[in-house]
Amino acid sequence: MDYFDAYGNPRKPKSAGAILPLLLVVLASGGANYWLWKERAKTMADANAATGKLAAAEAAQKEMTEKLEKLEAERTGLIEAKEQAVKDAQARALELAKLKDDVAGVEVTKEPEADTKDDAKADAKADKKAGGKAETKAKTKAKAKKKTAERSHKAKKEGGGSTPSEQREL
Repeated sequence: MDYFDAYGNPRKPKSAGAILPLLLVVLASGGANYWLWKERAKTMADANAATGKLAAAEAAQKEMTEKLEKLEAERTGLIEAKEQAVKDAQARALELAKLKDDVAGVEVTKEPEADTKDDAKADAKADKKAGGKAETKAKTKAKAKKKTAERSHKAKKEGGGSTPSEQREL
C-alpha cells in the first residue's frame, strides 16, 4: 500500500476513532426514522378512522335532512287538511243552525198543544225517576232494619239475653 501522497509526503493512516461517531449518527438517524415512520402509521390510521366517521355522519345527516323535508311536507299537508276540515265543519254548523231555525219556525207555527203534551210527558218521566229513587231508598232502609232484627234474634238464641241496644229500648 501506498503511504505517500503524490508529492512524496508520508500519509497518516486513518484511525477508527473518526468512523465510530459517524456510525453512531447513522444508527441514531435510522432509529429516529423508524420511530417517525411508526408515528406516521398511527396518525394515518387515526385519520382514516376519522374520515370514515365523518362520511358516516354526513350520510346520517343527509338521511335526516331528507326525512325532515318529508315530514315538513307532510306537516304542511296536514295543516292544509285541518284548515279545510275546520272550514267544512263551520259550513256544516252554519247549515245545521239554519235547519234548526227552519224546524223551530215550523214547530212554532203548528199547534201550541203539542208543546204542552211534550211538557206533560217530560214531567211524568221526571216524577217517575224521582219516585224510583225514593222507592230504592225505602227498600235499602227496610233491608237494614231486617238485618238488625235478625242479628238481635240470633244473639238472643245464642246468649239467652238481650243485646245492649235492646236493653236501651226496654
